[in-house]
Amino acid sequence: MTVASRSAKSARPDHGHARLASADQHGAPNSRVHDVYGGKKHGVTTEYHYANRHSYHGGRVHSEIQPIQRDLVLPGPREPMFLADRGRLVNHRSLAFQNPHTGDHLNLTYFEKGRYLSDALNEISFLLRDHRTDDVHPIDPELLDQLHDLKQMLGLSQPFDVICGYRSPLTNAKLHAEHSGVANNSFHMYGRAVDIRIERFDLRRIHNAAVAMHRGGVGYYPDSNFIHLDTGTFRTWSL
Repeated sequence: MTVASRSAKSARPDHGHARLASADQHGAPNSRVHDVYGGKKHGVTTEYHYANRHSYHGGRVHSEIQPIQRDLVLPGPREPMFLADRGRLVNHRSLAFQNPHTGDHLNLTYFEKGRYLSDALNEISFLLRDHRTDDVHPIDPELLDQLHDLKQMLGLSQPFDVICGYRSPLTNAKLHAEHSGVANNSFHMYGRAVDIRIERFDLRRIHNAAVAMHRGGVGYYPDSNFIHLDTGTFRTWSL
């Protein structure tokens, strides 16, 4: 596994919040919400049990995930195999992220020799935490595989900018009350969705590649400048 670097900044610049605030609205008022979790899980199922506990980092309280020390074994191939599934055959999968809300950066291998790496999953879950509350929730490995396949299709070398990863029930309820476009039962609340952009990369090109994978939910938000991905059934929308 490559070295992962994480540099959390306790002070978050106000201009970052102003610039990214529209990304949390998930569409214009009175628009139909497509990011709704239906309670069913498919694909890879984690074998980890996570218990939240709190520790202090630089005077701030953070939730930490504590997994059972057990690796997750890759299941057998699914049918049919879509174009994007070709990326699943490789024995080495890595991802790079940067979080503009917190200043965190991460570049690591999360899958190797047929197994998901628990330490890497923990690191990714921490970076994709709810930046408003610092709550951490396990991120669905299936979502990471979608991002890896997208990276492969785009020939990507730069990191994904994470606009929104996990969203706590408290944060989601607050945003839902403020913006009609935020789903009451969003995939973000279950670690099964992420809103991303790529620096100096055409958003339309990212969207087209994600749709071509024909997997999960793909939302196109050109006004807010991000793409929504989730591990629900395949569907697309633009707002």
